[in-house]
Amino acid sequence: MSSQEANMSAPVAGPTVVRRQLGRRLRRLRTSKGQSVDEVVAERRLGISRAKLFKLEGGRNSAKPQDVTVLCHYYGADEQETQALTTLALASQSDSWWDVFGVEAVPEWFSLYLDVEPAATHIRTYEAELIPGLLQTADYAAEVYRARNPEADPTEVDRSVALRMERQAILTRDQPAAPQLHVVLNEAVILRQVGGASVMANQVERLRKAATRPNVTIQVLPFAAGAHAAMETAFVILDFADPEDDPPLVYVDSPSSAAYLQKQVDLDRYATIFDHVQHQALPIMEYPA
Repeated sequence: MSSQEANMSAPVAGPTVVRRQLGRRLRRLRTSKGQSVDEVVAERRLGISRAKLFKLEGGRNSAKPQDVTVLCHYYGADEQETQALTTLALASQSDSWWDVFGVEAVPEWFSLYLDVEPAATHIRTYEAELIPGLLQTADYAAEVYRARNPEADPTEVDRSVALRMERQAILTRDQPAAPQLHVVLNEAVILRQVGGASVMANQVERLRKAATRPNVTIQVLPFAAGAHAAMETAFVILDFADPEDDPPLVYVDSPSSAAYLQKQVDLDRYATIFDHVQHQALPIMEYPA
């Protein structure tokens, strides 16, 4: 085990993290409006009982999006906050990923990432070997899944691809609800012929098209850059709307597990690594693919 692996904290339960994030933010909205629990419960038109409000603010149960939307409107939250909290409510029902796509497509250690990704305001990622799931074409995603799971049947492959395509919807939300995505790819990612020349040509075109969106930045770290700060690992840094209530998160995975890092020393280290590689990288539009 490397020293880096030894320092990784263990994954935590995805639903618990998301529900607690949602609860803290709902409680802050209520107190900023100057409303007590009694006053909220007294508003019968809201349909929020005392028990339900305590469970929502305490992060004890999954939340119904309609309940969260009603509370946001009552508290006077703006559209961006309302959509962010409604998205968290959907993510709090994380078992739905398994229900829809199956455990093969959503291993337990990946479920937390799926919970929190839709709530992120900024996503920074360095990838050494493959296109990030948020930017993969269906053909590319299928080739990657089959390579990782050579015994997979067509149904498993289809579910995995469907999951990738479902996740990508967050990039096309109306602004400002869509996250800012900044991707740095090792040049090997572009040159590796996953699925053959036609699949890769379509994939690179997908990257170029995505990079025209105002919320997406894609760069390529050329081989000519030589040794660089991210040579030992790929990673994702997720930032959220309120870093005080929802601190940033670093996600690092392996074929059978994942680490979710939130210590400030880890956040600072990975932010520094990303800063170094993005300064050495070229915009995808300038890369001669």
